[in-house]
Amino acid sequence: MPTEQEILKVIRKIIPGSKKYLFDDTAIIDKNLIVTTDTLVENTHFTLKTYVPEEIGWKAMAVNLSDIAAMGGKPLYALVSLSLPVGIKLKWINDFYKGLISCAKKYKTQIIGGNLTRSKEINITITLIGKVNDKNIGKRVNAKEGDFVFTTGTFGDSACGLLLLKNPVIANTFASLSVNSAKQSHKSEISQVRLLRAKALAMTKQLIKQHKKPTPQISLGQKIVKLTRRTSLMDASDGLADCLIQISNQSKVKIIIDKGKIPVSQNTKSAAKILNKNFLNLSLYGGEDYQLVGTASKIDCKKLAKIKEIKIIGRVIKGKGTFLKQNNNRLVRLDLQKTYEHFS
Repeated sequence: MPTEQEILKVIRKIIPGSKKYLFDDTAIIDKNLIVTTDTLVENTHFTLKTYVPEEIGWKAMAVNLSDIAAMGGKPLYALVSLSLPVGIKLKWINDFYKGLISCAKKYKTQIIGGNLTRSKEINITITLIGKVNDKNIGKRVNAKEGDFVFTTGTFGDSACGLLLLKNPVIANTFASLSVNSAKQSHKSEISQVRLLRAKALAMTKQLIKQHKKPTPQISLGQKIVKLTRRTSLMDASDGLADCLIQISNQSKVKIIIDKGKIPVSQNTKSAAKILNKNFLNLSLYGGEDYQLVGTASKIDCKKLAKIKEIKIIGRVIKGKGTFLKQNNNRLVRLDLQKTYEHFS
């Protein structure tokens, strides 16, 4: 099957006006309105065994709000289309909407309609309408030579959460190994062991929560466009590397990020050891962190760096491609094929 990028290339080629509408997280239409849509599919994005309805509702709304955040926009209205199997219970629908409305209310978004139809599995499609300030909009084409690269939050948390969610045995082992390490370090007093186990369980719970209940960076997106004169911006739904590659390609610039500057939480570093995964790969290619990634001028990045959640991780220079600078200064090209692929 063709990849997502191959499919998008065909779509963009055939649709009139695609350059104006089809290259950012949302389409920008008249009067500074922006529109986006996203779909969650049962057994692709969630399962009924691992998610309760409220969590599915929250996530369905949050992933759309994240697209609005990536433009520095303000969310306004949502349309919700549900395709539901014959055996669905009214309680499931009620609880699903509780999660949906909880997220919508938090980010001041009004649900104004939608559609219902029957299907074999649950499909949730949300269309979101928002508004941007036309003085500065976070478009992927806005990166320029001399810019700095910045990110919000940390990366790899959601990928770790998903792995722990899929492997409850490993999640339990995560806690158990913490207990064993306490014994091996001659700190096996009952109180100390219990404390370490509680910390490990809390860490596991937090990573799973970050995967199941993402936080759209609406406020930070608005701050970024307000503090900069020009910024490229994208949300990390398919991974940090994907964002950097997309911005590099569309802006026709070369991006280099420093390995040691990628923000990774201690939770992810600890969990990656237990999962036998490379935390750097999880942070670059894991996806679904829904943080923001962008570029701005050196002067504007000095302003952004004063915000606790924002980190400067690299530079934009003349050339092509996206690279990771190792500790020995060797450059390694980031690979789009390693990022999340919807059609793999």
